[in-house]
Amino acid sequence: MPKASISARLFASRSSSDEAKEAYEEIKKLREEVLSYRRTLEQWAQAEADWNHQQQIFQIMTENVSDLIVLLDRQGHRTWNNPAYSQALGYTSEELAGTYALSEVHPDDQTRANAALNKTIESGSTEETEYRVQHKDGTWIDLLARLVPMFGPDGMELVVLTCVDITEKKKLLEALSLSTTESTASTMVEAMARDFDQILINVMGNIAIAKNLNGPHNAVAVRLNEIERSLQRARDLIEQMSSISPQKGQPKVRIEIEPTVQEIVGGVLRGTMMRAEYLFPRHLPELELDLEAFTHVIRNIITNSVQAMDKGVVRISAELVPRDQFAKRPDIPLKPGEYVRLQFRDQGHGIPEKALPRVFEPYFTTRSGSQGLGLSTALSSIHRMGGTILIDSTPGVGTTVSIYFPTSASGAIEEPSMPKPAQSTTSPSSRSGAAASSSRSSTPTMMPMSQKKKRILLMDDEQMILDIVSRMLGHLGYEVITCTDGAQAIAAFTKAKSQGEPFDLVMMDLVIPNGVGGQDAVHTIKKIDPSARVIASSGHLDHPVMVEHDKFGFNAVLEKPYKMEKLQQVIETVINLPA
Repeated sequence: MPKASISARLFASRSSSDEAKEAYEEIKKLREEVLSYRRTLEQWAQAEADWNHQQQIFQIMTENVSDLIVLLDRQGHRTWNNPAYSQALGYTSEELAGTYALSEVHPDDQTRANAALNKTIESGSTEETEYRVQHKDGTWIDLLARLVPMFGPDGMELVVLTCVDITEKKKLLEALSLSTTESTASTMVEAMARDFDQILINVMGNIAIAKNLNGPHNAVAVRLNEIERSLQRARDLIEQMSSISPQKGQPKVRIEIEPTVQEIVGGVLRGTMMRAEYLFPRHLPELELDLEAFTHVIRNIITNSVQAMDKGVVRISAELVPRDQFAKRPDIPLKPGEYVRLQFRDQGHGIPEKALPRVFEPYFTTRSGSQGLGLSTALSSIHRMGGTILIDSTPGVGTTVSIYFPTSASGAIEEPSMPKPAQSTTSPSSRSGAAASSSRSSTPTMMPMSQKKKRILLMDDEQMILDIVSRMLGHLGYEVITCTDGAQAIAAFTKAKSQGEPFDLVMMDLVIPNGVGGQDAVHTIKKIDPSARVIASSGHLDHPVMVEHDKFGFNAVLEKPYKMEKLQQVIETVINLPA
């Protein structure tokens, strides 16, 4: 073979080997790249799986924690919230999205809440604050809020708002505070009431002696009778004061709650423009109670409803509360056990929010002329029976009073007698006045006359006022007939007109607790005689009738306390009005 041919073949062979080697290297490189891409894809898949897992954990946490969580943008608008936040405010997440985070905050707390949010947004600091927010249904809840900034590459991106609902905690603290206040007040009241009662007993004993020495019918005896009635009112007040102290109550008796409550409530509402609706389940357990204290409590609560409504419906219900419910209600300061809850719902003007925490304080009242002891004594009585009282109220909507009684223990106990019907007036002053002179207040009576005088029908639930004003009018030359509520006034007016001796003037108190007031009676009197002259009297100068009496059918008004000159001037003006 020629030498040149052999060289060419060797060159061709080396060239093919190099190409194969290069191809092998390239394939090897591609394989490594494929493996690298596969590892990267596997890492991405694992990262995505981890992220999805983290998302599931976050979703489970945010959906099940009790804390309220909201994400806010740099303007304070909501971008996301967890279900607990939506439930706490009563809105859906869609309704809240894009809205300002503090738009539901109470007006009194707005400044503080806005300052905390603005500081977090502007300086990037974590802030804590406390404020009230309004639920969709109009109620208020207390929140402890924490504002935490979240930063990204370009600075702060959002704010995380976390809140804890502390409404129940605050109610519990208020209850504990009230308990301390009640304990301190009761010690002082018990000592004062005991000393004061001894003084009154001494004074009343000396008055009785003085009445016997001077005879029953002279002028001095008349004054002594009035002093005695005033002292009796003071003793009634002492009884209420004493009930605040932790004294031993009467023996407990077993009662059926439904008929007992109906009897007490019916007695209080008799003669008023209100009625009761009852919702009692079957087979409620009997209760072992101090019947006298129980009656006192129910009367006080219904009386408050009457004074808040004048007319309408008070709804009364009862239910058995199981033992495990109190584990979810730390705001109810009761020992573990089974209770009956008795609720009273009225449609009155309600209690102002700022006054609600103080309603059980002795001598605290929002009503003119009230002693402020009704709820204090009621709570004290219920505490002694092992229960408690809770009050919820919304101004302009009404008030709900919930009373918790422990269920009866087994064992033989004495049978109760049914409570006596309540008097037409329930205030201590009214009861004592009516008791002292029931013959004069139950039906109108005519004073002896030597000549024809103008006749005036005077209605007021306070016997002392009837006595004093009767003497004033008698001094002015009028014949006076008295009665204690609007129903009696209507009956007396009708009878006098049918007998041909109509009254020249009717003068009526506007508001009669547990009775028909002048505001309601005037319409009936005007129907009987459209020309009747009627004057309204009251110590509540802001009452609508006192402001615009003619719109309610009255010819004039007289404010209490009365002055002789003003009394004479108004009466003569009204009597001399043209027919």
